[in-house]
Amino acid sequence: MNPGASEPRNPADAENHIRIVTHACQIPRQAVWLPTIPDATQAQTVLLMDALDCCRAVVVNLSDVCEVDSNKLCSRVNALTNNTPPWDSLFHAERHAELRKLEANGPYAAMIGGWGTLSPKQGCLRDAAVKARHHFRNIVGKPPKRSFQNQGLCHPRPTPNCWPKPDYYVDWRKTVASKLNLPQRVQTALGTMRRMDKLVDKDHIWTPARSDSLSIDLGE
Repeated sequence: MNPGASEPRNPADAENHIRIVTHACQIPRQAVWLPTIPDATQAQTVLLMDALDCCRAVVVNLSDVCEVDSNKLCSRVNALTNNTPPWDSLFHAERHAELRKLEANGPYAAMIGGWGTLSPKQGCLRDAAVKARHHFRNIVGKPPKRSFQNQGLCHPRPTPNCWPKPDYYVDWRKTVASKLNLPQRVQTALGTMRRMDKLVDKDHIWTPARSDSLSIDLGE
């Protein structure tokens, strides 16, 4: 969906390297690479990486605007000036060169989507989601019961009112594992409740291992 609660691992990096963007067209050229503490959603990504025996994942956001509350995301996107045509998503025409560069780094073991139901409060994501589904024909995910033009894919790790939904997280993993045709033993393992499924705060899920890395407890 978007970077969510992801933040620089070193707070000083934010002050020294990240510029405040008010014009959407500034996003591509002012982007910087910094070590971060990932959003808690990426815990699901790591579990699937482990199942797929992958050591690297590429996370592509429908919008590059960082906002923890998905219901407030669109107001942040709409507050950007010079965003017509839109620049905040890699899937918009103005940034197709970046998208092609990303594709050239493939092939990828799997493409997994999870941007939610695209409710009216997430209207700013709808166009990008439609383009993403069209662009990546083999993307998989858990389809919701209802979504905008059937383009939604269930979010991997929602935390309504800051509460975890462990059963939901397990079911999401099982569904995606099945769609990826992973071996039954792997599907069973992903369908097992993990300690981190009961956590919400990313700082409790990700812990510093060294100055250049984080660790995550994948245990049951």
